[in-house]
Amino acid sequence: GVGFYSAFLVADKISVTSKCNDDPVQHVWESSADASFTVVDDPRGNTLGRGTRVTLHLKEDAHDYLSEDKLKETAKKYSQFIQFPIYVKVKKEVEAEAEEEEDDDKEDE
Repeated sequence: GVGFYSAFLVADKISVTSKCNDDPVQHVWESSADASFTVVDDPRGNTLGRGTRVTLHLKEDAHDYLSEDKLKETAKKYSQFIQFPIYVKVKKEVEAEAEEEEDDDKEDE
């Protein structure tokens, strides 16, 4: 509905990948907000198992929505009426410090 199409305020293109448990084929719906859309069998095969993945291809001026805090803040603000949880999956990069090798030439105590 209108709520879904509001995603085009921040996205150039939207892809919805969906797999029904009873259907062996996974499908992809795509639109670029130009009043047309496509639905095709997913050429990648069954990557979901079942369920739906919505992918927003963000406009250049909407990249601030890639921030975890901004995304959670926006979801909370506009989804307070929803009766089911919304999960935000986040990949975090952690830099590990290189371990120093102990000097084998140390004198025994």
